[in-house]
Amino acid sequence: SLLVLYDSAQNIYGKNRRLGFSFKSVGIQASGRTTILKINYRNTRQILQAANKVAAEFLKPEAQDEDGVPLVQPVSCGRDGPAPMIVRLPALQDEPRQLAELLAAAQEEGHAWGDMAILCRDHDAMARCSRALAQRRLPHQVRQRSGDFDPLANTIKVMTMHASKGLEFPVVAVAGVGQMPRKGEETADEARLFYVAATRATHKLIVTVSGQGEFAQAFDHAEA
Repeated sequence: SLLVLYDSAQNIYGKNRRLGFSFKSVGIQASGRTTILKINYRNTRQILQAANKVAAEFLKPEAQDEDGVPLVQPVSCGRDGPAPMIVRLPALQDEPRQLAELLAAAQEEGHAWGDMAILCRDHDAMARCSRALAQRRLPHQVRQRSGDFDPLANTIKVMTMHASKGLEFPVVAVAGVGQMPRKGEETADEARLFYVAATRATHKLIVTVSGQGEFAQAFDHAEA
């Protein structure tokens, strides 16, 4: 017997898809014994809706992977929370300072530093956010490699969106969304990456948006 649990919506490493990997390709016949688990227990209904603003196009029920497993929009378990904060800013360099302000406010509201994370698209953005947090003297930890991550430290965790997969935090800030998808990257892969980042939040989600990228426009269309 083989039990495999996976979420195709969170397949952020498109290399495997481009190589044509599937369970069937290695002799594992999963068809006929597949159960689709639709209920999302991690996120509030509001966070899930925000994540789907960008990713819904790639979570259509009729889309299937090579193993015949459809991509389904997850259903909220009904848990409610505050509406995600979508912060629009004039320029990318304005985002780190604003995030530092908002996380300081979250701490005053009662959230511990260790409950917070800033998720960035790349290491340059991480460095900018780290400098802004240092200027405000907010305790933080930058995850450059796996050994840098201490989940028990009472610090704001700063990491890439890729590194956040599998983790969760009560308060999550996602930076640089208005610059996505990045030049040379597939839109579908970038949308999945945003979906992973946004759904790391279990209670409060903050998204900063500057620029006129496709994902910035997706938020505009959703609010129209």
